[in-house]
Amino acid sequence: MSKSNRKRSSSAPPSSAVPAASTPQIGATEPRRRYLLSGLTLIVLTLLAFSNSFSAGLALDNQLLITGDPRIQEATTRNVSLIFQHTFWWPNGEAGIYRPLTTLSYLFNYAILGNGANPAGYHWINFLLHTANVLLVFTLSLRLFTRVAQRAFPLALSTAALWAVDPVLTESVTNIVGRADLLAGMAVLAGFWMYLKSAEADGWRRLAWLAGVAAATTAGVFSKESAVVLPGVIVLYELAFHFSEARARLPPLLLGCAATILPIAAMLLQRALVLSASPPAEFPFVDNPIVGASFWVGRLTAIKVLARYLWLAIWPVKLSADYSYSEIPIAHGSLADWTAWIAIAIVLCLVTSLWKRSRLAFFFACFGFLNLLPASNLLFPIGTIMAERLLYLPLAGWLACLALAIDAAARRSRQAYLAPVIMGLIALGFAARTWVRNLDWKDDLTMATASVQTSPGSFKVHRLLAASLFQSDPGNLDRVIAETNQSLAILESLPDKLDVPIPWNQTAAYYLAKGDSLLGASAEPYQQAVRIALRSIAIEQASRLARTHGTDASEPPNAAEGYRILASAYLRVGNAGQALSAATHAQTVDPANVEVYGEVADAYLAQSRGEDAAIALAQGMFATSNGLLRADLLKLYQSGVDSKGCAVIS
Repeated sequence: MSKSNRKRSSSAPPSSAVPAASTPQIGATEPRRRYLLSGLTLIVLTLLAFSNSFSAGLALDNQLLITGDPRIQEATTRNVSLIFQHTFWWPNGEAGIYRPLTTLSYLFNYAILGNGANPAGYHWINFLLHTANVLLVFTLSLRLFTRVAQRAFPLALSTAALWAVDPVLTESVTNIVGRADLLAGMAVLAGFWMYLKSAEADGWRRLAWLAGVAAATTAGVFSKESAVVLPGVIVLYELAFHFSEARARLPPLLLGCAATILPIAAMLLQRALVLSASPPAEFPFVDNPIVGASFWVGRLTAIKVLARYLWLAIWPVKLSADYSYSEIPIAHGSLADWTAWIAIAIVLCLVTSLWKRSRLAFFFACFGFLNLLPASNLLFPIGTIMAERLLYLPLAGWLACLALAIDAAARRSRQAYLAPVIMGLIALGFAARTWVRNLDWKDDLTMATASVQTSPGSFKVHRLLAASLFQSDPGNLDRVIAETNQSLAILESLPDKLDVPIPWNQTAAYYLAKGDSLLGASAEPYQQAVRIALRSIAIEQASRLARTHGTDASEPPNAAEGYRILASAYLRVGNAGQALSAATHAQTVDPANVEVYGEVADAYLAQSRGEDAAIALAQGMFATSNGLLRADLLKLYQSGVDSKGCAVIS
């Protein structure tokens, strides 16, 4: 290096803030053997931490997105076309998200690899994607940590190791539908790495690297919308490390951003076309209370949630798959709220101070916040108030800051050898917690049992536990009803327009089962079912009118469930007239529902109107082509309704 390159002005920032003139190749600074051995170590560590994830089942949303999506069950051009023409949750629901490449990856598992409903193959793909991302984090960290000379390799290895086995990441790795985070994360990491390579190249090599940036961006944004942060990461890098030479760095920056903008624009256009042809997305208040809050209250609540995210980055012990109402209350100026706001203010001040003290730490801290920003509820409300899977990529930046902090503290105490020891112990602790956390993803029952302990304020985890208990042991109705009542107790204080009818319908159904188990010895469970079903119907009407601002009074097909359950409850308390009214209304609302025809027939039979019951079953048989209704009709005629034997012949 020449003398002119060795000189620095007295006003220059510390060495950690000034980038080298060019980033050396890894092979030039570290022996290739050491690099390969470190990569192998990271792979083995990741495999050990997630070794029991391959036996996890299809818990939570996995059942709908894997076994309930007909588009992925056969590799045909029609199914591929349907994947690109519809949203992520089609045909099971609508959440306003568009991730065709993620759905295509499920098709690859289901139809091409032949995994079908066997979850092991999906878990292996998730593991391989995460392992590739771990190696990308190691590679990128090593490039960036070259600014701290001799400590680059251990710092990069520590960062990648901590991130590889962080227990918070189980919601993205062990949870199959977390694949969207894995794909988007890979796109951001790979795209950023290729941008760095393009900035060092020229001519056709630069164009080739920029084409790679464009390809990575395309894959990322069509896998999950959060990958739109890639151009922001590129700008952040140039701002943090090349601020003083902005004019010279402007051409590669503009080219890099241009390579990302076109794919992002294409995704936004296609997404807009698909969403415009889809039913409007619904974000229930109970999933994200920020939706129903005023602007500033919503933003203050989002800041409070951000403090919880930071705490999980430091202490990932209490983990939950759900934070629905009212696990995280809306901000109202409580002591807990002020504690969170002050903590975030302190963190922001610390990050700002890093601009002069350590541009490296500044970059990593901002990298974490930038990747969380699209899903933080700060810019706009999303479908959930908090989800651990959203921390997948942000944690890579924040754990790099942790590695830098531990290294700095050890060097300041003149015990530099303590840094790798401390980080090694943390990594082992993370790996052990990850291994234990994987066990929670076995099925809905194990996940619900764990979540009730960590998120007792969420109505949804109590409802999930009740449903899982009922499915695994239908005779344990007392425990089922106790859990579902916990769910309703949380929702009880909500006005009907903010509530949802599903937990009320489920609870009414459990009370019906309880009454049936008592063989009519007590009418109290049936009376409870009537009361709860009526509340469910009121909630559905109020919430629908609130969503449509009173402009649409028509009831959707799913509204029939409340009336159907109400009809069953009325029948059991001996009110056949009210049962018939409720059942016929359910039939009008959802004529394709097989069960409502049975309820109508039962109501007619309770009034000794056998011929009308037969007509109801016949209508259902022709309307739905359901063989069970045909069988019920035959039994009805054979039971004496057809006394002359004219309707049924052998």
